[in-house]
Amino acid sequence: MATQLDYYGILQVHLRAEKEVIDAAYRRLASKYHPDVSKVSDAADRMKQINAAYEVLSDPDRRAAYDAARGVTPSTGTPPRAGGTSQHSDKARRTLTIVVGLVLLAVVAFRLVPALLLLVTRFVVPLVVISLFVWLLFTLAKPRG
Repeated sequence: MATQLDYYGILQVHLRAEKEVIDAAYRRLASKYHPDVSKVSDAADRMKQINAAYEVLSDPDRRAAYDAARGVTPSTGTPPRAGGTSQHSDKARRTLTIVVGLVLLAVVAFRLVPALLLLVTRFVVPLVVISLFVWLLFTLAKPRG
């Protein structure tokens, strides 16, 4: 019996991938290896493999028969999502990143406040006083008429 191709490997998807993931993988690979687009010498052969893999994996009955022929039984657990992580962990990671960023910003701000106050009192206040004094001199020296 001839060696059966690994359709999951061809489409670069997980054994328990959802239909949406398989569709997206097919579209991505088809746009990359279509003979009209690709400059790769074996693009036509690769596209034939991609089409064959998609035909089998996109049909639930053919996919089950293919898995049974390979002796593989996918677990009944939740299949992995397209990103490989759950939506909740993405939200948690994003929230954690924002919180850590705000904490770092607060630490830096509180560490810089004394230095900024010193900078303001040493440089900005005298500059404002000098500017007001020069403005006052020019205002008073302006001829009225």
